[in-house]
Amino acid sequence: MPAPERVSQWVTQNYPRPTVDPDWLADCCDWISSEQGLSPFSTFHQFIQHVESQLLQSNLEDSTVPGTGLDPQLLVDQGRAGNPGQRSRPGQRPRREKLTTGPIPLLVEVRSITEIAHSAFGLLSTHQTRLDRADLGLAPNTQNPEQDQAADEEDGPIPPFPRGMLRFELSDGSTTFRAVEHRSIPDLELGATPLGYKVRP
Repeated sequence: MPAPERVSQWVTQNYPRPTVDPDWLADCCDWISSEQGLSPFSTFHQFIQHVESQLLQSNLEDSTVPGTGLDPQLLVDQGRAGNPGQRSRPGQRPRREKLTTGPIPLLVEVRSITEIAHSAFGLLSTHQTRLDRADLGLAPNTQNPEQDQAADEEDGPIPPFPRGMLRFELSDGSTTFRAVEHRSIPDLELGATPLGYKVRP
């Protein structure tokens, strides 16, 4: 049985790309109705909150229609922008053009996060310290990250990774591509943001 029309319209309006798979949405609605006891008609707002939560927790490969997300031409243009063969004069660096995902919002999930503004050695040292302190049952100090960074190596809370610029591997469920922060995004943090986290660039 297909999802109720009002639910389908809400999903299409709020998450236009990639297209949410109708079969997945129908199964999701059935599950919410049976497990949560909610009606898409009499309790629409609570019902749709559960639909949105399930979508954002899902693997986009399972919940969306392949080929309805990122424009394939964007990847072609990205390849041309970074192709040394496109140089106009010998010794000239290729011009980097700013590429966007277009005017229609695109939902993607984070597949990997890499800090590219700090050395691998520094990141590895922080990683080892985090492992050691996690083994001791210490919790990260999320209230004061600066204090974490200055904490003594022998004790103190789990330190955060140094924060400079992040590079991501993102996916719309069928196409994976790389992206780099244009400006710092406070909600995204190496070691804290879970893989699968959803963003709309």
